[in-house]
Amino acid sequence: MYARTDQNKMGTIEGYIDTEIATVRGDATIKEVLNTMTASNASVVMVAEGEDIVGLLTAGDMGAMVVRGINLETSRARDFSSLCGMSGSRPCVNVNYDEEPLNVLKVMQSWSTERVLVIKDEKVVGTISALGALKGWMERV
Repeated sequence: MYARTDQNKMGTIEGYIDTEIATVRGDATIKEVLNTMTASNASVVMVAEGEDIVGLLTAGDMGAMVVRGINLETSRARDFSSLCGMSGSRPCVNVNYDEEPLNVLKVMQSWSTERVLVIKDEKVVGTISALGALKGWMERV
């Protein structure tokens, strides 16, 4: 189950941020990633190398690997995550914690993703899904 921030923050995504982020090491096997996802009931895991975020893996990514017959015992998280960094030439798709829901949906659409990292004071504080952003948007209409 995801922990949610206070949902009384009208007009922003702050009330719909998933703050409990399941994390795996980059050298974790895909089977370990799947075990982490199912044990924590998380549809996304963050892949990290030490303090650095190197990517995200979603339940959809995992499903695609299963269908394609990827060897879950030997394949590594870093090889299949949507590789990114918090700076540099391949930034992780992220939004600020106080962003308007419609803007978050636009970011998701432009990057063809359904979940992005949420940043506050230059630190990752969680993720938000398209459903979370839509719930925030519905408050405003």
